[in-house]
Amino acid sequence: MLARPSRLGVDIPLACAAAIFILMPPAVFMPLLDSTIKHLVFQESRLVSSVGAIYTEVWFPFAFGFLFFAFLFPALRALFQLLVLGSIRWGWRIWQRGRLFRWSEELRVWSMTDVVIIAGLFAYFRAGISADVTVRVGAWCYLAIGVLVLLGDRTLDRRAVWNAILPDLTTMADRHIASCDSCEMAVLSRRSHDPCPRCGSRLDRNVAPRFAPALGAVAAVIPLCIPAYAASVMVNDQLTGVLEHTVIGTVQLLADRGYPQFGVVVLVAGVAIPFVEAVGLMWLLARVRFPSKRGLVVRTRFYRVLHRLMRWPMIIPFIAAIAAPIVDFRGLDDIVAGPGATPLFLLIALLMLAVRMFEPRLMWKTAGEPM
Repeated sequence: MLARPSRLGVDIPLACAAAIFILMPPAVFMPLLDSTIKHLVFQESRLVSSVGAIYTEVWFPFAFGFLFFAFLFPALRALFQLLVLGSIRWGWRIWQRGRLFRWSEELRVWSMTDVVIIAGLFAYFRAGISADVTVRVGAWCYLAIGVLVLLGDRTLDRRAVWNAILPDLTTMADRHIASCDSCEMAVLSRRSHDPCPRCGSRLDRNVAPRFAPALGAVAAVIPLCIPAYAASVMVNDQLTGVLEHTVIGTVQLLADRGYPQFGVVVLVAGVAIPFVEAVGLMWLLARVRFPSKRGLVVRTRFYRVLHRLMRWPMIIPFIAAIAAPIVDFRGLDDIVAGPGATPLFLLIALLMLAVRMFEPRLMWKTAGEPM
């Protein structure tokens, strides 16, 4: 589908970026949720406390991944947009603003405010099974950030922003033309691999070197499947005993406690989508190695579906990360991230990297079709 221009200019996306940047500190550091059991034991959580909780309980990559995906990347993306859109709105001259806007667009996939909000909703209902939970100001600020991110992305006319940074060519001279894959600018009298004058990316990037990293990421996923799905993602320590919940066990727990609809979401996000991504990437990589002209359009559309779905399995490890500091009642009812949380996080992160590194143009190139 071709990009549709927006008539709203940069004012609404600029306002959204400014509001996101202002709301992020209270969303991260102010109380997120309060929980209590019979008003005898109280527990308060903050979004930043999830990082400390999972850092002490499981391996550090999970903690740092949550730190970056939940608030550092969204804040950095809002800052880049604020600088670029502000320079366009008020006519400022900012060095390398094309590169800044390209970075903000690349951070779009890795800024997971919507995923964190849905995971927080699941953690809220999980904590409500054994305690009374109250939503505090930090949660409302983060929810507002999620709405603003959605509004800003929907109203941002990216083509207009790129043209404001450096206009596209209106006439094509009879000279060598190199194209940019990031901002789609056609540049005259430039050689391949020269930097784009608008966004700084390499012109006419060679797609062949992207096959091996994507294949390596998919291969690294395979040994992680057993610990990710056989080990417990969450460990619930109660007075009656210790309950260890795998991904499938979490589905069963939600169904038994009267939330079957949430169990279906966990099953789809935690099992079905990673399975489809892994098998689908193997299929696409195999069709690059053994090319065929049949079904090229179908495979390209399937890759776009994978690209849209790749973020949502992060809901499952994020539930454990957010629930851990909420349900911490000193032996009465405690939740900690289990040994399977980190392998599951790494599995999903590697699948995301594989989808991002795979270049669908490889299928067309190896099949002998023009790109």
